[in-house]
Amino acid sequence: MKKINLKKINILKKILIKLNRKFGYELIDQNNLILPTSNKDINDNLSTHNQKSISLPLGEVEIKRKVESLLIIFRSFTNENKLLSQNKKRLFEKEKKEYTLRSLNSICKNIVNLKKEINNFKIFLKIIDDNSEKTIINEMENICLKNNIEFEISILVKEKYFDKMKFKDNQRMLAHNSHIFMSKEYAVNSDYDLLYFVEDDYIHEHDALIEMIYSYQRICSQLNEEIVMCPVDYPYLYIKVDPTINLIGFKKYWRQINQSLCTYLISKSTLKKYWDYYEEMFLNNYNPYEKPLHELYKEIKCFSPMPSLGMHLTNINSIYGLSPLKDWIKVWENNKY
Repeated sequence: MKKINLKKINILKKILIKLNRKFGYELIDQNNLILPTSNKDINDNLSTHNQKSISLPLGEVEIKRKVESLLIIFRSFTNENKLLSQNKKRLFEKEKKEYTLRSLNSICKNIVNLKKEINNFKIFLKIIDDNSEKTIINEMENICLKNNIEFEISILVKEKYFDKMKFKDNQRMLAHNSHIFMSKEYAVNSDYDLLYFVEDDYIHEHDALIEMIYSYQRICSQLNEEIVMCPVDYPYLYIKVDPTINLIGFKKYWRQINQSLCTYLISKSTLKKYWDYYEEMFLNNYNPYEKPLHELYKEIKCFSPMPSLGMHLTNINSIYGLSPLKDWIKVWENNKY
């Protein structure tokens, strides 16, 4: 039996690794699923921000859609415990502030994780609050300070927007729409590339922002167009059988959807280009409220993850709430503040 010269093989392997590094290729050692060119295994992050997205065994997608900055706009409202359009209690049946503060905590933890993942990434948290008590504002500040993130809290002056509304018969919706109007107005005048609009009854997985940023880059680069991303896999999207597109993102599957609620990731260029659709939504009181967004998704593709990256804390019986195939009790407990 012929002997194998291990020393010779190791030398040849080292030369091959160096050549592949030089030309930007990856090698996979099938024996132990190690990538010797980058000193990683296949469970590590193989992608490089703003350069390439790698998913095995599909290979590499060149990143054409660069992302340098993210603005998160968090809308908080803690003065009512019942749901906006329903006289029902939410999951876990807590006071509204509990959902707001856990939701904010989950966002702050995500910001910390994203900054660890991507060096020198510009990210800012803008909180727009609808006149919560001072003690709650202080708690929000403490959560942000504890996580050492850049943030600002502004108080909604809803009366500023009332005259612009095309309806007058619902005071609660007038305030709600003013809240959205102010968030869009702030975003469109900012100098950030990506915009993440977040309502205060969503709790995120710890890696939600990482998944969204990397997947946004990958999918935009594959399609060669801008997209919208919704972080939640809503149950109501499974009621009808609709044709869709399924794509692999960073570590999740993403499917095209034709509806969303008001928590989503878009680019500033998208907001400006389709401003009329957003304005139509926050100036009116449609049923469903998000009807203009559903029309918009005929013009620009919207994607949601499978399984979900976040939990919408509505009533247990709501089709807009608890996403399938997740341990949401664990996520709720992990985001105590």
